[in-house]
Amino acid sequence: MPYIKKEKRNELDNLIDILTCHMVVKGDYNYVITKILHNYIEDTELCYDNLNDAQGIIECVGKEFYRTVVAPYEDKKKKENGAISDIDKENKNED
Repeated sequence: MPYIKKEKRNELDNLIDILTCHMVVKGDYNYVITKILHNYIEDTELCYDNLNDAQGIIECVGKEFYRTVVAPYEDKKKKENGAISDIDKENKNED
């Protein structure tokens, strides 16, 4: 879960801000995320449990980002532009 204590967030946010000001293209972000996962494995051990943990981090980050950022954005756009068809209308009794 990304919801860590504020003190730790401040510490990490300062480092992240320094790092991201040097990141220009999407590949930079991909590299940094991949390198962080590699560092996690190198700092622990190359074994199934740690690889599974790293994969779990990737999965949870993606799902939480979708849940909290992407889905609300898509909901907003759906309200602005309308449903694609009756299949994805929020309430089929709206007609």
